[in-house]
Amino acid sequence: MRIPLALLLCALSLSRSSAAQMETVTVPLIDKTGAASPFQVSGRLLLQEAVHGNQLEWSWGQKVAVKNVSGKPVLLFVATITEVGRYPKGQHAAPGDGPTYVLEDDRFFSENLIRPDESLVVRDADPGAPNVACCINPLAEKSAPTAEFYLRFVQFDDGTTFGDPSEAQDALSMRETILRGLRELDHSYAEHGEQGFTAKLKEQSPFSATAPFGQIMTKYREGGIRLALDTARQILTNAEKHMEAIAGKVAGSETRVQNR
Repeated sequence: MRIPLALLLCALSLSRSSAAQMETVTVPLIDKTGAASPFQVSGRLLLQEAVHGNQLEWSWGQKVAVKNVSGKPVLLFVATITEVGRYPKGQHAAPGDGPTYVLEDDRFFSENLIRPDESLVVRDADPGAPNVACCINPLAEKSAPTAEFYLRFVQFDDGTTFGDPSEAQDALSMRETILRGLRELDHSYAEHGEQGFTAKLKEQSPFSATAPFGQIMTKYREGGIRLALDTARQILTNAEKHMEAIAGKVAGSETRVQNR
């Protein structure tokens, strides 16, 4: 049986064990959000590549920060970083492309919001173990690699927003899960004391996989039920303050509309 030449070259390429000389390319970060963005983004990405015949090895690293230039504290933001390599796309994603990172930060349960003029590192990773793919055409013309930042959604502490709310559906749904879990914890203590609170902590639920639950469990292990309960109540208080601020802004907007 005849083996196609391209498949034979691919197999030979994949079987080679010698390391390729890595080429490092600095990729500028392009902000695709638009001029009205409440965030200023800065940084660069590194693309490392090595070619063995028609086999490609590649890895991406990112150094990306954002600055709140809106003049208002930020409760939540959702953004993406997309990495596009140098090789033509075929039917599937091209070898050399990096993942699209979804960056999400929700401060709804915290006192520490993203303040005006505050900068925040959102990605800080060096190129890691390379991905390997076959087969590319090493003679094909390569394009310039690109990296794009897109701020999808922002919610400010007064309830106003920027961007598309549908981009934050997962984050907003998670808020409901956490709020329900916090209230159930508080209720369990009010109704059944320490025994009820401990039993509720040990239940497995979607709330158990959240960051606020992790904070509460850490305090429980460090200082017992009282410290865990105080932590849960403080987190709930933070959320309720933000809810009141948002509700007040919405109510004020409706009143102004009615008085026009």
